[in-house]
Amino acid sequence: MQKLRMLEELIQDTMSAAELLFKEGRQEGRQEEAQDAVIQALETRFDRVPDGLREEIRQITDANRLKELHRAAIRCADIESFAKEL
Repeated sequence: MQKLRMLEELIQDTMSAAELLFKEGRQEGRQEEAQDAVIQALETRFDRVPDGLREEIRQITDANRLKELHRAAIRCADIESFAKEL
C-alpha cells in the first residue's frame, strides 16, 4: 500500500513538473512573439534594425515593456528615437 502511495505521489510530482515546464514554454513563446513584433515593426518602418538594437530587444522579457516598445516602434520618427526609448 505504501509503495502504491509513493508511486502516486511520484506520478503527481512528475505531472506537476511537466505542467510547469509547459507553462514556462508557452510564456517564453509569447515573449519571443512580442520581441519579434517590435523588431518587425522597426524593420517595416526603417528596413534594417542594427544588431545591437536587436540584441537589446531580445534581452527584454517584461510583457508590458515589450508592448510599450511595440507602440514606440510604430510611432517613433527614426531608429535613433526608438533607441532612446530603451
